[in-house]
Amino acid sequence: MGQAVEITCPKCSKIFVVNPHMLGSGMEFHCPFCDLYFPEKDSPKIRK
Repeated sequence: MGQAVEITCPKCSKIFVVNPHMLGSGMEFHCPFCDLYFPEKDSPKIRK
């Protein structure tokens, strides 16, 4: 398996996985559970 980063959603607090290349790119994360789009700085926890 390749590298992945765990992102915590600021709205529903569920954890989902994204590609590590998304960090620092300015792209918004999309929570698959509550359908929220949010910037990296809004996530309460990012685990590499």
